[in-house]
This record gives sequence, structure tokens and C-alpha cells, in this order.
Amino acid sequence: MTVSASRSSGLPRRIRYAAMVGLVLAAFTGWSALREATELAHFYEVRELHLENEPPAWMGDRDVIQQVVRTQYSALEPMREPRVVLMGILSIACAFVFVAAGRMLRPDGLPREGMRRMLGRAAIAVAVLRTIDGAQFAVVSRRMGTVLAETLGKLPENQDPVAAHVVSTIAPWFAVGLSVLGTVLVAGTFALLGQYFRSASVRDAVLAQDPPPEE
Repeated sequence: MTVSASRSSGLPRRIRYAAMVGLVLAAFTGWSALREATELAHFYEVRELHLENEPPAWMGDRDVIQQVVRTQYSALEPMREPRVVLMGILSIACAFVFVAAGRMLRPDGLPREGMRRMLGRAAIAVAVLRTIDGAQFAVVSRRMGTVLAETLGKLPENQDPVAAHVVSTIAPWFAVGLSVLGTVLVAGTFALLGQYFRSASVRDAVLAQDPPPEE
């Protein structure tokens, strides 16, 4: 067994598991942010493409879906340029988390301590950026939910006053709730990872696995 392999296997399991969580979550979050930044950079073309595409049958009435899509892009339009910047920075921060987490798992001769510090800082940065992203999209989600409620309220099966009230009350808050829940799960996980890798216990465990500095 080589020295590198021995040190890799000696890293505590909890740290390896946390690094794997960071690796996977950073990959998905960064890819999603980069995709949205690209779509926002071609805002009008993407909007027209989504409006022209036939939605899957399971999503329901085509007119309802198109109305919701129009509302989504209408809400995004005023924040399009700052959101492109936000998504771009978020994708870069996720790339730092991805690289640092990968090097924590497979250092290939690099000191893990430097990667630990970078991982902790980058994860906190992603948590902050993802929270801003979530706050912006919560506004969009509320407008989408309101329009969805208004559209569904016009359907024959929802003409009953009680049903109409339930739809108009629940739909906007349900849309916002889903958006907030996603933000809490993702941003909260990155915040926990950032604090964990900045902790003294992880620092000591990583330093114990790093080779001693050369004289």
C-alpha cells in the first residue's frame, strides 16, 4: 500500500461522507445555475421556445401551462441581468466546492488542509448566494402561483365558492413554500458543510493525514 493510499483510507469516514455530499450537491447546484445563466443570457429566444413547445400530457391544460410560463418570464425579465451575474458567480463558487471536495477525497499528493479551508469558505459562499437566488425565485413563484390560482378558478369544476377560495388561497403559498423549502434544503446543507469543514475537529483530523512540511 502506498503512503498516499494509506493517508486516504485513514481520513475519518464522517469527513469522507461530508466531502462526497459536497461534491454531488455542488455538481447539481452548479450545473443548474450555469444552465439558468445561459438561458437568461438568451432570454427571449428561450421564452419563445418554451411557449412553442407542447407540454407533457401529465402537466394538464396547455393554455394553463402557457399562462404560468408567461408569468414566470414576465417576473424574471426585470431581474434578468443581475440574475445572470448571480447565477454565474454561484456556478463558479460551486466549482470551487466541487474541486476542493474532490481533492479532499483524492488529494493526489496535495495537502488536504488547503483544500479544507477552500471547501469551508466556498461552501459558505454558495449558501449565501443560493439564499439570494431563493429569495428572488420566491417572488417569481408567488406570481406564478397567483396566476395559476386565477386560471384554475375559472375552470368549471372550481366555480363553487368554497373550491374557488381554497384554490386562490393555497396555490400562491404552495408555490412559495416549495421554493422556500428547496432553498432551505440546499443553502442549509451548504452552510452546514461550510461550518463543518471550518471546525477545529476536521482541521485536526486533516492535518493528521497531511504529510509533515519539508524542512
